[in-house]
Amino acid sequence: MSRAEVRDAVVSYIRDAAIPNLNKIHTTFPKLAQLQENATAGQLFRAAAVVYIMSEAESRIAVGGATSGWKRIDYEVDLQLFTEGFYPKAEDTMADFDALVDAVKDRLRSGYHRLGKTDGSIIWEAAEGTGSVSVSYGEPTMNDFGTVNGWVSIVFRVTQMIQA
Repeated sequence: MSRAEVRDAVVSYIRDAAIPNLNKIHTTFPKLAQLQENATAGQLFRAAAVVYIMSEAESRIAVGGATSGWKRIDYEVDLQLFTEGFYPKAEDTMADFDALVDAVKDRLRSGYHRLGKTDGSIIWEAAEGTGSVSVSYGEPTMNDFGTVNGWVSIVFRVTQMIQA
């Protein structure tokens, strides 16, 4: 079990949902964000995501004595979304922004709470439990060309259980 498996599971799970206007999912922060990558002609709202593992913590759960047990590894994953809208009205961009955030949260709520992994061997639990999902928003900005840019951080817990 590893950070790489957690990151790959998050990327695959979000990508497989084919969320409208989410054009690219990065496994790390790119040197240069290209929100037009994978965009379609005339697409007025675009988004790219970055999967960032903020932290992890381990704890031991003894089951059956000192020589057998499990390690619980909790990862705090930050799924950051970067958006830009080209609509004449900022309200139209915000409507697509809201739809994108809702679609990502809906996706996290589905899939057996294991990012689509049904047996629990890679992901024991994801985005589940008290306080396991939190969302922060950046203030939208507009550049000189009228493009509205947005940012959101969706932080959720992913738990692995390994025998140790």
